[in-house]
Amino acid sequence: MDMKVLVVVAGGLHLGYLGCYGNLWIETPCLDRLAAEGIVFDQHYADCPASNFRTSWTGRYCFPGLDGGDDSHDPPPQLGQLLEAHGIPRTLIPDPGRFSGMARPAGIDLLEVARGTVARALDRLGSPKQWLVWLDLPSLAPPWEVPGEYLERYFAKPVPDEELDPEQAEETPPLEPWLDPACGPLDVNDETAWQRLQNTYAAVVSHLDAQLGLLLDELDRRGLTNEVLLCVTAERGLALGEHGILGDHRPWLHEVFIHLPLLIRLPGRVEAGRRVGALTQPLDLLPTLLDAFGLPLPATHGHSLLPLLHGKAEQVRPYACAGAQVGEAVEWALRTPEWAFLLPVRPAPGDPPRSAQLYVKPDDRWEVNSLVQHHLEWSEELEKTLRGFVVATRQPGPFQLPPLPEE
Repeated sequence: MDMKVLVVVAGGLHLGYLGCYGNLWIETPCLDRLAAEGIVFDQHYADCPASNFRTSWTGRYCFPGLDGGDDSHDPPPQLGQLLEAHGIPRTLIPDPGRFSGMARPAGIDLLEVARGTVARALDRLGSPKQWLVWLDLPSLAPPWEVPGEYLERYFAKPVPDEELDPEQAEETPPLEPWLDPACGPLDVNDETAWQRLQNTYAAVVSHLDAQLGLLLDELDRRGLTNEVLLCVTAERGLALGEHGILGDHRPWLHEVFIHLPLLIRLPGRVEAGRRVGALTQPLDLLPTLLDAFGLPLPATHGHSLLPLLHGKAEQVRPYACAGAQVGEAVEWALRTPEWAFLLPVRPAPGDPPRSAQLYVKPDDRWEVNSLVQHHLEWSEELEKTLRGFVVATRQPGPFQLPPLPEE
């Protein structure tokens, strides 16, 4: 099966700021177009959002904070190795600061640079029948450098002092962009800070959307639009003041951090407009791409999403699990269509203990009211399942999924 694939992965993309996921005030016409021409996954959840280990390259979970277990089995082959073994050209375009710790160069539009790098990669590939280009976008976490044209969409243009009349001068000054907020605690009662943060990030998302639009135009110019399987997703979300934190300050696996966008446009825009409600995760990308290339699937923890893309299946898993570590702090989570269960495994040094959290889904979308005390037995059952799941990911042989308890 001949297949050309372009995967675009963003870090720190907050799903709540995208029009195709319900946002009504931020301009994302490119992503809206992609959603209309492709398939939107509504329940895509991170599996290891705070780690440099890419589960989407191996199709296997990698939970932090677990001692023991059987690690005697060989490390799984990565996506690039599997494609190389079958002679399929592949190009990985990494975010330059991802592994090296490099500081972001000032005054350079990294999103524009990334888009240009894709164009050069396509030039180098030439015209083989099959290829994969994987683009890791620069992180969307602060500090931000956003072109002024995007900031102006969400912030009033300042009026020169000489043009202000006395009454205007006494009014509340207009909001200003907040380009360098510090990662850490954020006062949820500071409405001005909250609004500045939201509006600045809105400009970041609109800028991202515009660069993706230019990338789509590049595919059109090359006549590739109807030939390419295009996947746009994120490896993690971004806390923007929800639950009192900004950025990767704590591994709190709330909705804002682990609920991710996943948009896939198939060649020829097949299945355009479909929305998928099944629980999916980043580690499903490896088996999905191998399946799209018509290659044999190795033993993985993930599942091919092609049956979901074509409406031939309703689910690939009954629940989704995630694990994250920031510093010494570790948290795990289990997500079903009806519940979100968060389990702190190890707190950060000096932090007060964080208890388990349980939220009703989809009613409590942003997880405001934990109901653990009202459902103690159910929470204990979910914790037992989650712990058993994490242990199972470390065992050799076929992955044995612990069953979900009955309510």
